[in-house]
This record gives sequence, structure tokens and C-alpha cells, in this order.
Amino acid sequence: MATIAGTLADTTLSVRDLLDEVGDARVKWVEVFRDHLVLHPTRRSEGAAIAEELGITVATDYPATRPGFTMWTGCWRGIDMYVYGDLRGSARPVRAWPT
Repeated sequence: MATIAGTLADTTLSVRDLLDEVGDARVKWVEVFRDHLVLHPTRRSEGAAIAEELGITVATDYPATRPGFTMWTGCWRGIDMYVYGDLRGSARPVRAWPT
């Protein structure tokens, strides 16, 4: 297993910069890990816009969950970043298991 670069203290210091850039009122909470941050917007509908502002462009859709969501991933200021957002567009419906 690879060694995790960086320290928890360094990543924690980045949260203040993140909140300054995005706006404190737009963030519900931030999960802090040694090597990445996970941002949960106050309004999940703003997730795509926040990701775009941070330069995060890779999206993975999760339509099978209720409600579905999109996870935006990328690198912001040298830190791996994940942003939750509403499910993009009209994803194909996921078939439920027979009852």
C-alpha cells in the first residue's frame, strides 16, 4: 500500500481557502482526509457549479441510489477534491428488483 502524502494539518488548512473561494454559506460540510477533501453543498443542485468554479470537470453519475447523485472529482490546489451534486440530465432508469 502506498504511503499517503501530506498531513492532516495541511489538508485542514486548505479548508479555509476552500470556504473563502466557494463561500461559506454554500457549503453544508467538508470531509477532511489526509489526501483529499469531500465537499457537500448546502444545496446539492449547486454541486456542478461549485465543481466548475474549482476547475473540477470529471463527473461520475450514480443513478441507482435514491436519490441519485453525481460525484465531481478532480484536483484543486494540489489536493484531490470530490464534490456532490444533483444527478446530471436524464439518466436511464434503473430497473428495480422484482418483488
